[in-house]
Amino acid sequence: MILHAESCGEGPVLLFIPGLGADLLCWDFQVPELSRGFRLVRLDLPGAGRSPALPGPTSCGEMAGDVAETMQHLGIPSAFVVGHSLGGGVAQCLAARFPERVAGLILVGTASRLEPRSLEVLESWLAWKQAGLSREAFARGFLPWLLSRAFFENPLAVAEATRLYVESPWPQATRDFANQLAACRGLRTAELLPRIQAPALILTGSEDLLTPPAQGRELAGSLAEGRFVELPELAHACMGEGANLFNRLVGDFVRERLSRA
Repeated sequence: MILHAESCGEGPVLLFIPGLGADLLCWDFQVPELSRGFRLVRLDLPGAGRSPALPGPTSCGEMAGDVAETMQHLGIPSAFVVGHSLGGGVAQCLAARFPERVAGLILVGTASRLEPRSLEVLESWLAWKQAGLSREAFARGFLPWLLSRAFFENPLAVAEATRLYVESPWPQATRDFANQLAACRGLRTAELLPRIQAPALILTGSEDLLTPPAQGRELAGSLAEGRFVELPELAHACMGEGANLFNRLVGDFVRERLSRA
């Protein structure tokens, strides 16, 4: 499957993969800074944004194949791959199955498996969607799982985050959310990790409730060349809320790897 992609900037390629239910807009806060020196390619996973709908339940491995096919279609032989949450699972599978495609990994708010509590949270989101909960009510339910305590001290910021979700130009169908959720249930990459030789930066917010820092440390320790960084006072959606720090860490990591090449 060829996925929808948008590209901006020039230079070494950074390929961005969103998480469950998200589209390429989740990386908007990376564009102004990182496009000054890198070519940013942002994808919509199957069943999200402007990529084709999913015919049924999917897996991280299947979506990694779609990413590899899209890279070939776009003429991108290799890239530094940035994956958030479910997108991080896809990125792990991509690096294990298509190592020639991955010059380096930046894994954000992700793990080799999801804890039972986290899966239960995601299942509750699906139940809300199936029950017909309004988009505003849904946002008010899931945003506290994505953003830090400090974020909610600013009512205007909360209102803006809610508005952005409610007014999304490409709302995801409930069926596609359910089909993507199957990949979260099946996320098991522990056996693949020894095959990943690409250098990896693992970033996790200190307040991440869905993929806690302990899981990020475990993931980094299971990789041949993994480096873990805990982002203070940030949560699961750290690339947006903590964009300045996030962009600096990603840019420094990529430039460091390029200098060694």
